Amino acid sequence: MNINTKKLAKTIIPFFLIIFPFVFSSLIEETFENAGQLSIMAVLIIFILFAIIFKRSFCGFLCLVGALQRVVGYIGFKLFKKRVTVPATLDKYLRAAKYIILTGFAAFSIASGKFLLQVSVDDVFEQYSIILPGLAWISIMLMFVTIIGSFFIDNFFCKYICIQGAVAGVAGRFSPSGIVRCEDKCINCTLCTKKCPSNLEVHKMKKVISAECFNCQKCIIVCPKKGALTNSFAGRKIPLVLFVAMAGMLYILLTFLIPLFL
Repeated sequence: MNINTKKLAKTIIPFFLIIFPFVFSSLIEETFENAGQLSIMAVLIIFILFAIIFKRSFCGFLCLVGALQRVVGYIGFKLFKKRVTVPATLDKYLRAAKYIILTGFAAFSIASGKFLLQVSVDDVFEQYSIILPGLAWISIMLMFVTIIGSFFIDNFFCKYICIQGAVAGVAGRFSPSGIVRCEDKCINCTLCTKKCPSNLEVHKMKKVISAECFNCQKCIIVCPKKGALTNSFAGRKIPLVLFVAMAGMLYILLTFLIPLFL
């Protein structure tokens, strides 16, 4: 029996990218469970260093909430047969919200003398209840809003609300990694652009440098032309699965190394 390996890969890889965040989280969960104030700072440094190296790869295939949104989004697409595209102008302002919120957190931290910006590998909603500890319901409300929003809009929370995404977006601007498009191999089918959850026009870019790119690998997965879209690090092309594995291993390595210097 002949097996279409490319079709099989396109089926297995999206499933792998959903399961991988849960495996990744379980591997490092104990590292963060007993974190004190110093560890909170260490986790933030780890997150920023990782974003500088691998951009928003945490958002793309390491974050549990990202995996949750992909599952909910898939169910939503099967139920409604389409996804909602937010008008470009409105989308632009909504995306700016997470950076405004991040600035607010920084301002509150300076004003109160308390470090309020906390990164989590398993509960990104917690960020909002930290600044107002008496209002824990905010995290619960955000979780429900995210689930509902994800039924209709790809990566709803990541695009508009996630503070960690804002931090990674800013830090990732200095990254040597990114998705590159080979113009000679590209057939301009625009599948990469149609499938991009960030609504980026990937088929027009030589390199995806936008802070809104999650590095989710969807564009590479759907590309019908081998080598037209690839991951690149410091000018070197890296296969998708190896890139994901490298990112996961680096994050775990950083969780052990960085605290030794603090």
